[in-house]
Amino acid sequence: MTAQYVPLNNGVHKNLKVKAGIDFSDYEKMHMLPLVVQEFMPAATSFPIIFAKNAQSGEFLPVAISSLKPETNRFIKDGKWTRRYLPMQMRVAPFTAGPDEQKQNVMIGIDVNSQFVNEAEGEALFSEAGEQTEFLKSRVQFIGQLIEFRESTKQFIKNLTDHDLLQPKTLTVTDKEGNKNNFDGIYVVDEQKLTDLSDEVKLDFVKKGVFAAVYAHLCSLNQIDLVME
Repeated sequence: MTAQYVPLNNGVHKNLKVKAGIDFSDYEKMHMLPLVVQEFMPAATSFPIIFAKNAQSGEFLPVAISSLKPETNRFIKDGKWTRRYLPMQMRVAPFTAGPDEQKQNVMIGIDVNSQFVNEAEGEALFSEAGEQTEFLKSRVQFIGQLIEFRESTKQFIKNLTDHDLLQPKTLTVTDKEGNKNNFDGIYVVDEQKLTDLSDEVKLDFVKKGVFAAVYAHLCSLNQIDLVME
């Protein structure tokens, strides 16, 4: 069923409950999964991490590659997630968050079409008095953390782009039959440019924790065989 996110309201949704679980069918056709920089270290051993460029805005977004073939996801088998690490963007379901109409506050939304959302069983979202339950408070806290991480990810990417470190790369992958296939539209950190940075910039990167995330990204590229057909 197609997701339908609506603003969460303690009046309209006073009886809603959420069951534990994630509907992975929503991600079966996503060959790239959004990440935040805080996820690079734990995610690096589960899948390749690259940077994709938005064709309209020109903005870069770090993503986990789940397949080299569009509209497929090699990490979902029989409705189950098969890798060790599960991205935060997937764990936030069936909730979402975004700016309100005035773009001054964060609005929490919920997918009312989710199979895990109902009024019969699961964790209640609101008390009889309309107050957030401890369960909902924990989910809102998680969403707030994700939003905060997205902002620091933007700063991380700015550090890279300010020094022209993100460069397009063509991945040449040899399949089991020995055939070579090229995949474009991928950006990675240029190791030579990273090495050539001034000592002042390198020190700044160390203080900001940039290097740890960069090397996690570079090491993750060794996982490319996991997404080959």
